[in-house]
Amino acid sequence: MDDSQSKVHSRKDSIRLRGFDYSWPRIYFITIVAQERQTKFLDERVAIATVESLRKLRINYRFNLYIYCLMPDHFHGLIGPGESGRRLGKICGAFKSLSTREYWNWYDGKLWQRQFFDHIIRNQEDFEETL
Repeated sequence: MDDSQSKVHSRKDSIRLRGFDYSWPRIYFITIVAQERQTKFLDERVAIATVESLRKLRINYRFNLYIYCLMPDHFHGLIGPGESGRRLGKICGAFKSLSTREYWNWYDGKLWQRQFFDHIIRNQEDFEETL
């Protein structure tokens, strides 16, 4: 495969830690931002539907959800792959997809920005500080 073909299949603008196994049993502090930082979650229907999407997904995927906070224009959560064995990106992508489908009950367009941000919790002290 030449360089032009390999670029088609890579994400050079990825903010993920290259070579890190995001399915390994760690805890991650994640932030997912609403599209254009709009205050979409001030609409109580959207906020409730988003939290319900997270709860359903946690049960279906069996990942660990330690704590979360839905702000007017973004979401924070402490999560771990748990029994799911799924990579962090798959869990976050499924959450964004499921909550966006709920959002479409009232609005058109995108609910979330394209990426999410993560911080790998390194130890108990880091976990407690992040809480």
